[in-house]
Amino acid sequence: MKIRGRSDLGGNDFINQYLKRFSDAVRDNEEAVTEFKKRMDSGGSAPIKLALELLRKYSGDMNTFFQAVPLKDVNEGYSGNILGNVSSVRCIEYEKNGEKRIRCVGTLEDKTGKLSFTEFPESTSRLSRGDLVLIVNTQVGSYNNRPYLTISAKNEINVLEKSSFKSAMGENLLVRDLKPDMYDVTIRGTLRSLRSKENVGKDSVTLYSGILNDDSGNVSVQSWGTPIPDGVVEISGASVKQFKEKLYLQIGKGTKVTVISKESGQFANLEQLSKSQSGTVKGSGIVLKIMDKNLVVSVCSVCQRVVKEGRCQMHPDAPVERILRLSMIIDDGYYSPLVYVYQKALEGYVEEGKEGIKAAIVNGKESDVFNKLKQKIEMKPVKFVIYGFKGSSGTYMEAQELVVLDSNALGEEYQRAIEGLK
Repeated sequence: MKIRGRSDLGGNDFINQYLKRFSDAVRDNEEAVTEFKKRMDSGGSAPIKLALELLRKYSGDMNTFFQAVPLKDVNEGYSGNILGNVSSVRCIEYEKNGEKRIRCVGTLEDKTGKLSFTEFPESTSRLSRGDLVLIVNTQVGSYNNRPYLTISAKNEINVLEKSSFKSAMGENLLVRDLKPDMYDVTIRGTLRSLRSKENVGKDSVTLYSGILNDDSGNVSVQSWGTPIPDGVVEISGASVKQFKEKLYLQIGKGTKVTVISKESGQFANLEQLSKSQSGTVKGSGIVLKIMDKNLVVSVCSVCQRVVKEGRCQMHPDAPVERILRLSMIIDDGYYSPLVYVYQKALEGYVEEGKEGIKAAIVNGKESDVFNKLKQKIEMKPVKFVIYGFKGSSGTYMEAQELVVLDSNALGEEYQRAIEGLK
């Protein structure tokens, strides 16, 4: 590794220069310098690896040792070494003059600040998320009135420590292969959007939630600001996050979602859906029964998922809302599964809509709402959009849309079937 000034050094001069830099970095701490020299002489560790270990042990200044400056002090026109952790990096291919090229954008970070960069590698990026790197003899420019680093193939990059993150670039993974902290994940499966929540976070973006299924299992999907498409998809450039023991796939600005087929996952009836990994049925049927158990559930105010133990695993700091959820048996002539119907699909059948349901829950009168809905919906013909997927405890089905039909809209044969059920 070349650090500025080393090219003129050789033999003992080189070792002495390392000792001088280390001594300056630990402010002449005698104990630290003695240990560094002793272990340097023994030859048991590479000098850079040893320096990193002891600088941390003795709270030394890494910028002093590596002849760099804190990132907060890097301004337009700075010329010299830059030290930092790669907190993000995303690469894309583009064409210029008929040739394919690669451009990578990302951010370096230390305890004092951040510095955005663009890298133009010859083939693949020399930077990986989480790496501690030293970039030698840089020239810092500006972009949008902020310091900005452009890295060419000529710039020397020294990876001082490799990332503990797991890059999955180039691998086609299954859901069962996903591990915490993976990034650059490429995966195929059936993607279904579940719900969205507007005005989330300080930037007031929309958070979209969904689920991805393949033959090995399913995983939750979260996307900030970008709608989640339905269908068979290939997702590339995603990352795997974890809260407690639950994994989820995060779609970011650098993630590409390619829809391979929009039609796949659309089934003709509920029996077919029950035998599949996941999918949707648009059809009609009759609500045979509405059960009066667990009428109110707690959901995350951000992603609208049902929460346990009073908080969302993905958004532990988000407020929890209490909403109405009905459990129905819906028969489409092929199958009669249990289907969950959440408040949003029911608000049109309640006086004062959402606010009326909310007031009833606050006042402990959700049973009154249930009885009114039961009269309007039970043993009535309905049109529905039902989404389902196989989970650990069987097939879960949720009605994304539910419309009660006028009996006159049904055919005579179906009318007779309903009368028979009654």
